[in-house]
Amino acid sequence: MNEISTTEIDIGDILREGFDIERVREDFPILKQEIYGKPLVFLDSGASPQKPQIVIDAVSECYETYYSNVHRGAHFLSQKCTDAYEQVRGQIATFINAPSENNVVITSGVTESINLVAQSWGRKFLKKGDEIIISEVEHHANIVPWQLLQKEIGFEIKVAAIDDCGEFLLDQYKALLCSKTKLVAVTDCSNVLGTNFPIKEITHLAHGMGAKVLIDGAQGIVHKGADVQDLDCDFYGFTGHKIYGPTGVGVLYGKMDVLNSMPPYQGGGDMI
Repeated sequence: MNEISTTEIDIGDILREGFDIERVREDFPILKQEIYGKPLVFLDSGASPQKPQIVIDAVSECYETYYSNVHRGAHFLSQKCTDAYEQVRGQIATFINAPSENNVVITSGVTESINLVAQSWGRKFLKKGDEIIISEVEHHANIVPWQLLQKEIGFEIKVAAIDDCGEFLLDQYKALLCSKTKLVAVTDCSNVLGTNFPIKEITHLAHGMGAKVLIDGAQGIVHKGADVQDLDCDFYGFTGHKIYGPTGVGVLYGKMDVLNSMPPYQGGGDMI
């Protein structure tokens, strides 16, 4: 069997290079407290890490000095808040190497990002008799939205296997691909095992069958970043709170031709 893939960050190497753990702890005010008489050591960062002071300060600055509705007013505060919001869209595009900020859709998290694709792209383009492929190690956020839509439309969900070490079985995945395959929706990195999937190869093979590809990057982007143009995926979703950002913020990247083909996901004032 293959060895289990690991992230590219080796804690041993970091410690040997003199990485100042205490300096890092200073960036997180919550770690200054004691729990049961002991200094707090937080071991649940894979689910959601604590927030550094710079993030806390940025959120506080917004509420204290320029908070207003985004895209909803012509007055000074609304314009300033809107400018800050749109500036972040551009920064995200740079962060993931998207061609433009117009490729970046702001969501409430990766769960909404995937649901957006399911309810907009999926509802328009999937039909009875079609097939989509997910993997055995997907988070529920990349399973349940497709199951709900499947009940309405009647397409088939196929599951790509992994081996006993959690490695993606590329040959078995190839066997699942066919002319009926319309979408491949897989994780970049398992939130349970930490194994990395061969995303570029998965995407290349899917595109060879004319299928779109959605990547759940919630875990992968934390450890290795993302270059969506290099990956060539059609969709890439991730969530802010897993990369030390505020809760309730997420991103959906989409290729422009794909985004332009999708009907509105929700209705509201921002689309008028």
